[in-house]
Amino acid sequence: MQGCIKYQQNKVQHQQKSGELHPLEILQGPWHEISRDIIGPLPRSNRMNAIIVIVDRFTKIIWLKVIMTNISLEGIAKTYRNKVWKLHRIPRKILSDRGPQFTLKFIEKFTKALGTTR
Repeated sequence: MQGCIKYQQNKVQHQQKSGELHPLEILQGPWHEISRDIIGPLPRSNRMNAIIVIVDRFTKIIWLKVIMTNISLEGIAKTYRNKVWKLHRIPRKILSDRGPQFTLKFIEKFTKALGTTR
């Protein structure tokens, strides 16, 4: 009986969230919406220690590029311009787990790399 009481006292309570269901947005087509992230730091290999990951949310195609964790936002923007968007298109939506400050600074650097203004 002791085991049962300890289990009851320590078990994780899972509460079901109530509220409305929100269906996922229907994607318009390939490379209209992407997600991006940086994985790192990783063990160094040829002076590189991180990976940029870009996923097309429609096709689930993954694009990877090795980088250094100290890459500048302008460097990331130029990498996107030269390696990804040159082959596909500029997405309408970019999802990132970074804060809004990071995203705003990135967009500024990206528009500079494109030679455009926002």
